[in-house]
Order: sequence, then C-alpha cells, then structure tokens
Amino acid sequence: MWIALSLLSALAAALSGLALKRALDGAGVVISTIAFRGIAGLLLAALTLLAAPPPTPSPLYWRTAALVMVPEIGGMVCYGLALRAGQLSQVQPLLGLIPLFVTLGGALFLGEIPTPLASVGVLLVTGGVYSVGLRVGTSPFEPVRALVRSPAGWYALAASAAWSVTTVLHKVGIAEVGPFAWGVTLTLGSALVLVAALPALARRPRGLQRPRRARAWAWLVLLAGLFFAVHQAGLHLSLRAAQAGYVSALTAISSLLAAALGILVLRERDAVWPRLAGALLVSSGAALIALGG
Repeated sequence: MWIALSLLSALAAALSGLALKRALDGAGVVISTIAFRGIAGLLLAALTLLAAPPPTPSPLYWRTAALVMVPEIGGMVCYGLALRAGQLSQVQPLLGLIPLFVTLGGALFLGEIPTPLASVGVLLVTGGVYSVGLRVGTSPFEPVRALVRSPAGWYALAASAAWSVTTVLHKVGIAEVGPFAWGVTLTLGSALVLVAALPALARRPRGLQRPRRARAWAWLVLLAGLFFAVHQAGLHLSLRAAQAGYVSALTAISSLLAAALGILVLRERDAVWPRLAGALLVSSGAALIALGG
C-alpha cells in the first residue's frame, strides 16, 4: 500500500508544481506560498477531524514541530524562487537529490539501513537527476557548470537540502500525532509563520508582489493547494509504513511527471531528451527501491 501512496504523492507533487509555476508568473513567492499552503492545511485539518479524534500533542511533538519549521519554510520559499527563475522540467528533477540525502540521514539518525538493491536504486535516482542537466553535444560536466550559472539551480539545490532534513523529522512527528495532523502542522504552521513575517517583508523594496490577475491566480493557488494536500497525505501515510529513504525515492518519480508536464503543457523544449532520459533513470531507480524495500 505504501508504494501506491508514494506514487500518488509523486503525481500530486508534479501537478502542484505545475499549478504553482503558473501562479508565480503573476504574483510573488511569499503571497503564493501562504495561499496554497493555507488551503492545503485547511483540507488536511478536515481530514484529521474526519479520520479520528484529534491527537493530544506531546512535548516531543512541539520540539519536533519547532525544529522542522525553519527548513520546511526555507525549502518552500527556495522552491518557489526556483520555479520563478527557471523551467519546471529543470527545477523539479533537481529535487530528486532528496532520496540520496534522506537515505544517508535515515541511516545516520533513524537506523534505517537500505538493502543492496534499494541502494542501487538510490544511486540511479541521483544519476538520473544529474543527467537532467545534460545537453546533447556538451561536456558531461555541463550540469555542474549550469548549477553555478543558474539561480534556479541553486534555489532547487537549497530546497533539496532543506527538505531532506524535514523528511527525517517527519518520521518523528508522524509517530507522535499521525500523518494528517502532522501535515496540518507543516502546511498551516508554515503559512502562519509567513503571515507573521508579512509586515517585515512589506517594508522591503519589492518585498511583496501582489497578483496581477487575481482571479486566475486564485484558481491556480487553489489547485496547487488541493494537489499539495494530496501529496502531503500520501507522503506521510507512506512514511508511517516504510523507510524514509524508500519513500522519498519513490516520490522522486514526480521528476519524470514534472519533466513531461513542463515539456507538454508549458512547452519547455530545451534539452528535451536528456531531461526525459534523466527522469526515466529516476523512475527506474524508484522501481528498484520499491522491489528492494
């Protein structure tokens, strides 16, 4: 069951990224992040109330929530900046580095040692992410050079590092209050922290960029929030049942889906074949992880 939930989470993550990419064309990162995360949080809160009586937070829950909030918000803001600065089919696959980071973190801090087959899968995922940055007829070191030149690449890498930390912490939070309530903590909690920061951001030049086309933007953030709620629910239910490294690698299939959506829907035709080949490697690695797990 956790495999199906992870795949559902991957699909929802790709669709959420597509909607958010479109929303960011007409509004600022912070405003859009508050909106779609708040929507996702309200949907997950409804699921929490329907699924079971509300859990009683423990001291460990509050400590974990405090620890997770900074990298969670930092990762989301960096992801939004990456989407605004680059193409969806370029940015999303870079998040495929998360499985490698999470597998290492799970082994070090959670005692989750992957099987040999799953380890090969994690390496395939990482290799696939790297090849997304390749271009036909260029040096094999082109992705490294592109990362240095591209702000979108740096933002995506920062988001990967931040969310690798949060994925390990998710295991603790889910064990304390359950998957849906923990999802509410992340989505509504991060939205409320950003709302509290709005007065400070408003004093900065171009600190807040309001939507240019409010109605279209509202529909896009609504879709982004809906898909993000599905992504969070699938991710946290999977993390409750399987190792963090396995789950994060399977959800990295969103790289393949996002690359396809970027090419087909947003018409991002730069380096089509390397991006598709890299996304296929990511998917193959995820399959090995599923078999090995």
